[in-house]
Formats: sequence, C-alpha cells, structure tokens
Amino acid sequence: MGRGAVNQKGPEAAFLAALHAIRGAGKKVPVNLVLVAEGEEEIGSPHFQQVVRRPEVAAALKRCSGVFMPSASQDPDGTVTVSLGAKGVVELELVASGERWGRGPGKDVHSSNRARLDSPAFHLVQALNTLVTPDGDPAIDGFADAARPASDAERALLDAAAARLNESTAKRLLSAERWAHDLPWRATLERFLFAPTVNIEGLVAGYTGPGGKTVLPHRAVAKLDLRLVPDMTFDGAVAALKAHLKKRGFGDIEVNPSGGYDPTGTAADAPIIRAQLSVYRRAGLDPILWPRNAGSYPGFVFTGEPLKLPAGHFGLGHGSGAHAPDEYFVIESSNPKVAGWDAAVGSFVDYLFELAAIH
Repeated sequence: MGRGAVNQKGPEAAFLAALHAIRGAGKKVPVNLVLVAEGEEEIGSPHFQQVVRRPEVAAALKRCSGVFMPSASQDPDGTVTVSLGAKGVVELELVASGERWGRGPGKDVHSSNRARLDSPAFHLVQALNTLVTPDGDPAIDGFADAARPASDAERALLDAAAARLNESTAKRLLSAERWAHDLPWRATLERFLFAPTVNIEGLVAGYTGPGGKTVLPHRAVAKLDLRLVPDMTFDGAVAALKAHLKKRGFGDIEVNPSGGYDPTGTAADAPIIRAQLSVYRRAGLDPILWPRNAGSYPGFVFTGEPLKLPAGHFGLGHGSGAHAPDEYFVIESSNPKVAGWDAAVGSFVDYLFELAAIH
C-alpha cells in the first residue's frame, strides 16, 4: 500500500518478475522486447516524445508489432477489463497576478486594502467560473467541437459492460454515493469514456497555514487537467482555452501547460488485443471489452505518427486507489476470483507466449 502501488510499480514489477521466471526456468523469452520507461507520467509526460525522436529508440520501436503496459486489470469481484484506448489530457496552470492584470497589488498586502484594490484571487475564481456550466460540464468555447461521440459498436460494448460491471462496487471504490447529474449507471459509463472534462486539481493563493492571516494576495494559481476524447487534440484544447479567456476579459491570466497528449485508440482485432482475450479466457475469465480508459497515459507516441502501433494494457491482479495515499496492489489474495502476485506474474508469462503464437 502506498502511492504508486498499482499505478504503476506493482504491475511493472510483476512483469519484470515474469521475465526472470522465464530465464530461471531455463527457457528463452518467446518474443523480442523493447523496454521503455519514464518518470513523468503524472505531470503530463512533457519529454516522452523523445522515445520516437531518438534514432536508436525509434529504430527499435519500428521493428515492434505492438506496445503494452503492465496493468492490474481485475475488479474486486474478479472481472477483467480490456481497454481499447485512453483519453488524452492537458496538464496546466492558470496564474492570475496583479503584475500581469495591471490591477490589484503587485505584492501581498494587508487585507484592509481590499476596499480600494482589486483581488487577483477573485479574478482567477471568476475566470474559473466561466470554464464550466452550472452543472460542471465544460463551457470553454470550441473546446469540445471536435469530440467524436460513441459509435454504435462502442455503445454496444458499453451496453454489455454496464450489464456486467457492478455499480455499487464502483461507488465503493470511489467513496461516492451519487453520480453527477444523478444519472443512471449506463449513462454514467458513456460520459466516463466519451465526455471531455475540465477539472481543478488544486488552488493556491495567499496564506494557507493554520488559522487566518489578513492578507490580500497578489498572485493566485489554479492547477487544472482537461481530459480529451477522440478527435480532440492537446494543441486544440490549449488554443480554445486561451481564446475563451481572452474573449471574456481574462486575457491577462497566464495559461502555462506543463504536459499532456492526445487520446489513443486501438482496434479490437489487433494481435496484442486478441492475445489478451485469449489468455484471459484460458484462465476461465470472460473479459469485458472496454472502448477506452477514462484516465490517460502517453500511448499517443505509439498509436500516432510516425509509428501507428496498436497499444494496450494487460495483466491479472487487482489494485485500486490510484493517486491516493491508500493506493494498493494485492500480493496475497484471499478471494479465489482475484489473482495475487504469483498469478499476476504467471499471466505475463502466458501473454508473451501467446503473442509469439499469434505472430
């Protein structure tokens, strides 16, 4: 238990253990592998595109037939999900300051001056309020114009998934009691996978210690992430946000992207996906085919130009709580339906041999 347990250290360690197990058994790894790792995924992978820009790495990747990320794909009830893509993301900061605005103080001053000075912090709050509707949906002009809705085939996948996934389990894992808009289960799943979002990750301004401090801060920062669905782009989302703020009189607010990337997608008949389904079924599981992960990872460097490779996630085992201090990955499972460490390691061995058989 701890930050990084399931996202991503536990599954990665299980995959490396599988490679050691194959060698330890006196066998040869059945496929050629290119191992690529990064440490910036949580800040939008600002440098990950180097994997297709450095000649020696790009040359190795061009010989690959697909890319996969180790994962713990089982729910607490043992259900396993195969995702065919992921949303894109923009990580950014919005900064309001008296210096840039030309109003309010240029340094933190006594709060009594609020009577005669404007507040950069409220200026930022007012700007943030324009980014969403009263119900919390994106309201940035042009932001979602390119968003592609679910196709009939994708809706059919969602229909099947909604019938098998447990709504109460999902709420329990999220410590939530109600869905946004009080929507029913099936409708929430479609929004989860096909709706772009505008989210405030954090707000920082002035004094944030215990008790109060009568200060009028000269600077306020909002940390945001914007989730992107297919046909939306990182560049398009940033441009839309800047234009939206300028149009509404907030052009002085700095928009500082720190990282991000476009959405990804892989066909269900790609060899790496067919191999996953085969391994899961041989393990007695009936996998749920999922149109995409509602989270994000920098798979666009593989699925987009110049490689255009299929990409996905694979692995038995269960973990949850990603990005929280109580994040966990199951080592010894007390539930016969959920794989523990040994079975998770074994699933990667099976997957590599299945990939070799399919190719």
